[in-house]
Order: sequence, then C-alpha cells, then structure tokens
Amino acid sequence: MAQPASNAARPSSAAILLKYGIDVKEALDYGTFQKTCVQIFGTNEVEKHEWRVREVFELFDANADDVLTEQELHRCCNWIREIVNPVNVLLVVDVQNDFIDGTLALRNAGYGQEGTEVIEPINRLLNNGRWNKVIYSQDWHPHNHISFFENLAMRELHSESKQILWPRHCVMNTWGAELHKDLLILSSSERIYKGQHSDKESYSAFEKEADGSSKLEKILSSIGATHIYVCGLAYDVCVKETCLDGLRLGYSITVIDNSCRGVKPDDIIMAKKLIIENGGSVACTDRVLSMVNEGKCSLVMAHRTARIIREKNIL
Repeated sequence: MAQPASNAARPSSAAILLKYGIDVKEALDYGTFQKTCVQIFGTNEVEKHEWRVREVFELFDANADDVLTEQELHRCCNWIREIVNPVNVLLVVDVQNDFIDGTLALRNAGYGQEGTEVIEPINRLLNNGRWNKVIYSQDWHPHNHISFFENLAMRELHSESKQILWPRHCVMNTWGAELHKDLLILSSSERIYKGQHSDKESYSAFEKEADGSSKLEKILSSIGATHIYVCGLAYDVCVKETCLDGLRLGYSITVIDNSCRGVKPDDIIMAKKLIIENGGSVACTDRVLSMVNEGKCSLVMAHRTARIIREKNIL
C-alpha cells in the first residue's frame, strides 16, 4: 500500500524561481513561460493544450504587455507552487450495497451498467495512491424519505414538482446503506452521510446542513485541499452533482472515468460533457495514479487552478 502523501509546507516563491531557472530581475516573456511549462507538464501536454498555456500567461499578465514582471511574476510562482505541490483528495461516492446488489442495483436498470466493476479500480487507487485524504460518501436516508416512490402517499407533491422517485434504497443503518464488503476502507478516512432529511433530496456529497455549512467542505478546507478526484456511483447522478458542486466551490475536479458506473449511457456521456464544460477533467485510474504518485501535472487542472486563483482575487 502506498504511503500517505506528506502535508509538508509548500516551497517558497524563491525556491520555485530557483528550481525553474527564473530570474526575478528580468521580465518573463511568453516564450520563456512556455518553456517553463514544458519543464512542468512535458512537451506532449503543452503541445496538446497550447491555447491553455497562452490563456494562463494572459491571466498573469495584468497589464497585457506580453511580459511578466514583479507582482505578475510573484503570482505566477504562486500558481506553480500550487500545481506542483497539490493537496490531493480521493472522494469515493456511494459504493453501497443497494446500488450494486440491492433495491437500486445499476444492472437492473437494463442499460448494461454493473456497479461491482468499480470496486477493483477504486481499490487500486486506495492501495497505490498517495492521498492527503480519502473520503467516502454514503446515501443515508430515513425510512420516510421524499425520494421513495413507496412514500408517495405520505405527502402531497406540487403538480409542477421535479422530484424524481426511486425504489426505497440506502435506508440508514440497514445492509443496503452499507459500503460494499469488497471495497477497501482506509482507517484514516472520513465519512460523509447525505440525504438524512426526510423532506429534502440530496445527490451531492457537498450537501449543506441546516446551518448552511457543508461537512465535506469543512474537511477539505481544514487540509487546504486543492485537487479532488471523484469516483463511484452513480456517474450520471451523485458523481455528476458532486463534481459540479465542487467546481462551483472552486476546486480542481477530476472524475475517474473507469472507476465510475451510472444508470444510462447517454446520461453518462452528458454528465462528462457537463463536468468538462464547467472546468473539470476526466481521466483513467492509471493517469490519476501517475499524477498523485509521480508528480505528473495536468494542464487541464492547472488551467482550472489559474482561473480559480484569479476568481478568488489571489492573483
């Protein structure tokens, strides 16, 4: 099993300048910036996403004079520091009995999706990845939850209600709500229980509590998380909504494609499209392990990081 990632302090701006041969006394033009990106991301990644490199440079170039100087250069170093020393979190969404072998098993939807297929690649991520934190989410519903079609007669729904009704599933403290027996559970991990309020639907692991706070957001903030890798069930429902919420909150999000399964193939395609359009990325298990273990950086995620920093007025 891989060792947990270190939470050591990130290198200073001076250390970043030294590592990449940047002279703070000289203006950094686009050509030099591009060469620095090749050092960080590799030639293939830069050639494939050259437009992203250009846009990142322009984000730093506040006065649009085609060079980075002084404060602009300092901001560039802040960006480099974040992408080469990320705080990586693996978020395992709803790998529960009812979605695999129970009342809402994916295979029973009739679209060829099999929930058990996520267990092996997720266990490989858990065994081999150097994560700063691992978090498992679980649907955790009361028996009278609004989403159960068995409970339709219990409350009057408005004629224009968009509430989707499902078979009763993942009732708290039952076998169906438990994580699958073959899923590896790390002792140092955290749990998120969602959907506990009877009259409220919640697909996202970023579900807010009554006071408006989110337990998941609190955990991520406490460790300074920068990059969230999401896997699990169901791709086109809870995985999708968790990714979109994470992106709205300013995290770099990657959904691990071969470690997810969903309900409908067409909806899975649409989920991936939405995640990408909102600034997220899609990768396979091997690519993710190379990023978190070997320090291989994704220009897609780095581009997103630059935008996030800009939006937070850190640049």
